Amino acid sequence: MATSTIPVTKLNSGYELPVIGYGTYGGPNAPQEVYEGSKVALELGYRHFDTAYNYNTEASLAKAIKESGVPREKLFLTTKLWNTFHEPDRVKPACLKSLEKLDTEYLDMYLMHWPVSWPFNGYECEYDTLRPWKDGKIENLGISFIDTYKAMEQLVKDGLVRSIGVSNFTVPKLKALLEQCEIPPAVNQIELHPFLPQEELLSFCKEHNIHVTAFSPLSNPGIVKGKNRKTSLLEEPRLIEIAKKYGKSPGQTALNWGVQRGYSIVPKSVTPARIKANMETFSMAQEDIDYITQIGRDNPIRVCNSIFLWGPEHSVFEDE
Repeated sequence: MATSTIPVTKLNSGYELPVIGYGTYGGPNAPQEVYEGSKVALELGYRHFDTAYNYNTEASLAKAIKESGVPREKLFLTTKLWNTFHEPDRVKPACLKSLEKLDTEYLDMYLMHWPVSWPFNGYECEYDTLRPWKDGKIENLGISFIDTYKAMEQLVKDGLVRSIGVSNFTVPKLKALLEQCEIPPAVNQIELHPFLPQEELLSFCKEHNIHVTAFSPLSNPGIVKGKNRKTSLLEEPRLIEIAKKYGKSPGQTALNWGVQRGYSIVPKSVTPARIKANMETFSMAQEDIDYITQIGRDNPIRVCNSIFLWGPEHSVFEDE
């Protein structure tokens, strides 16, 4: 079994997080793909795995871990509280469901997936259950994310979760949370890639000792959005230019751009060669980091847009 050489960072909760993890989001075939991909990742030395209740991949990941023989204490497992479980009395049962699916007694990290609250519609991990559409809309319950987070704090006190955090939180939302929380969020997981460098948010999190994890660190190569944007990130000429300079692929270059900016990444691939390539780190000159950052300054693109996903009543980001 491979020994991981992935760097780690220490969170404000005192626990260490490997800065390169394996993401498990996907489509209809995700459970099987994640099972197979996670087996490869575990063999190569990945120890940080990112999943979520609504990905429907927690059980697949658990199966791969069990078959790998990697001791639980060597792993860092992150999963997320879904939007239909924001009522405070739903938080612990939802966490227990994730623990059951992941076949573990504790979570290393539990994140509030979105600062949006939807009607409870059962605990089954089915599309229609977790996205309770009614007449083409999903009701926004307006439950304070502060109240939801306080229920998550109790999970730490109960020993079910080691660290808690949030996902898709902006600077104003983080400020509101920090004013009222007892346990500061250890992580804010956000969309972050060269098309969307998130400099203000990244700076705020660093200032307040909140570690940032980037989801979609390669943007979404299959989706192209934005004014005057006709290529995917991996076809971006400036990224290709820097990749050639270091003898790396555009994907590796984009991932290392992220790691060198001081945050962790959770790319997903089902191709063994890419899973291996994604864990390679190398040093880049600051001028090259800045050159890549300029891509998103010139023409920012947000792939995971809450208005696009659910409608204006669920707007999360100030730039929507």
